[in-house]
Order: sequence, then C-alpha cells, then structure tokens
Amino acid sequence: MKYIILDISNLLYRSYYANKNEDELTIAGLAQHQALLTLNKYYKAHKPDKIVMAFDRKAWRIDYTTSELCLSGKKYKGNRRKDMTEKERAKYQAFLEHLNQFEELMKIHTSVICLAADGLEADDLVAGFVQQYASPENEIIAVSTDKDYIQILGHENVRLIDPATGKDRTLEEWGGSAELFMFEKCIRGDAGDNVQSAYPRVRKTRIMKAWEEPLERVNMMEETWLNHEGKAMVVKEVFKENELLMDLSKQPQEWRDLMTKTINENMEDPGKFSLFQFMRFLGKFKMNKVADNVTTYAEMLSR
Repeated sequence: MKYIILDISNLLYRSYYANKNEDELTIAGLAQHQALLTLNKYYKAHKPDKIVMAFDRKAWRIDYTTSELCLSGKKYKGNRRKDMTEKERAKYQAFLEHLNQFEELMKIHTSVICLAADGLEADDLVAGFVQQYASPENEIIAVSTDKDYIQILGHENVRLIDPATGKDRTLEEWGGSAELFMFEKCIRGDAGDNVQSAYPRVRKTRIMKAWEEPLERVNMMEETWLNHEGKAMVVKEVFKENELLMDLSKQPQEWRDLMTKTINENMEDPGKFSLFQFMRFLGKFKMNKVADNVTTYAEMLSR
C-alpha cells in the first residue's frame, strides 16, 4: 500500500499568517484552497492508495508544562500568539472555527482518512501512523514544513516532503541516524515550541563527542547549570523531559494508547464522498477555481 499523510493543520496555519490582513472568512477560504491544491498536487504525483490528514487539538504537552511536574517551567508553545491583541485573538478564533467546518467536510463527506483526538497534536498522529504502518511492503509519504518530523525517517520506506520547497528532507546532516537527530534536538531544545535547552550554549562538537563516546555522554548528563531564576538544572533531567515533549515515540502511555485507538477507528471507518456537500462548501468560501475543476478533486476525494 502507498499512503500520503499530511499535517494539514501546519499547512492551514501557515496560510493564516501569510494572509492575516484579510478578514477571517477570506483567510479561511484561502487556507482551505491552498490545502486542497497541495493535497491534489501530491495525489497526482504519487497516486496513493489512501490519503490521510492529521489535525491538531490542544496538546497534552500544555497541561504537562503548566503543572508542577515540569522542570523547566516553560509552557509548551507559550511564546506563540502572545503579542496578539484581543481583536486579533478573536479573529484567529473565528478562523479556527471555519477550519472546524473544513475538518468536518473532509471527515464526513470525503473518503480522506482524518485523524484528530483531544489532547493530541497532528505530530503525534502522523508519527503514530508511521510507527503503525511503516513496513517493507508499505510506502508512506509525509507532507509537512515542520522539521521535527525528520525523526520519522528512521522508519523503513518513509519519505518526508517539505511542501514549501517540494524537496525531500533527509537525515544526511546526522549521518543517516534518526537517533542522533533526536539526541541533538533534546540537548538543544526548541525555541519555536518554547522547549528549554538541556544544556544552553553547548557546542556541536561537544554534542557529537557525547554521542560517540559513552563516558563523555555520562559526564555531560551529570553536569548542572543555572536557569534565569538561579535554579540548578541537571542536564540529564531536562534531557529526559525534552524526550517526553519532542520524541514522537516517547509520549506517556495513555496518549500512545489514544493515538493507536484514533488511527485504528478512522482507518476502519472512512467517510464517503458527497459532491453536493463539497460544492456547497466551495460556494460558501468562494473557492471558484476548485469548483471549476471539481472533477479533478472528485477522483482524489472519493478513493
């Protein structure tokens, strides 16, 4: 089997910020139009047996990082949209409500398999799908601009395409090792997601030495540093927390169980394409170019 799986929320959010000066209905139409164009582009190029979309919900990571369990005290993705005015927040929320209608359309009125569950991000579901379906017999093509997905390239017959460039991402920089990619990432943290570095300002050469030499790794992990509040942080403890937050194979078991349940249920019960409902949706958001070429999309959405 050949599968294409898209982090559709990533694609839709990017369209919002690219067109944020428009009203929310126009932005939603543009975002959904771009999502359908991208989906159709990769469908035509690869002719998959099944198409899968993953959607974001509020992440379990937010609850964890705002609890007393969190070592770093940094709220996951807490630096995003923090500078929005109340008016901008209301506009963004209205945009998200329009996207809920897009998700409903795709889930109920097309045969595209849609994955979403409260507490899970699209990242969790894309990675969970790869972990479940990657095999010598299956080919999986993941589509997202998010570099974090490089870690899934450790699985057999998996490709990762960045739709912004149309190019495959690779593990070349890490010598073909997804494990080294994650080791470095968990040391460095992720400023974009507001995940604390386990060892601030550490050099690449030190990271590589720790990766290659077990004794050096033990020594690094035992070191401490002071955070902005003067609290002593142990490298190995922050590293372990970063694995929990960023390694898409190490979520808490309850969330891994939900990932499996969500994937299995939706793979067994996809929707059915309705041309009437699809045309109605296109009309509401004035997606005339898609409507004019609806037969092209009908083939893709009715597989």
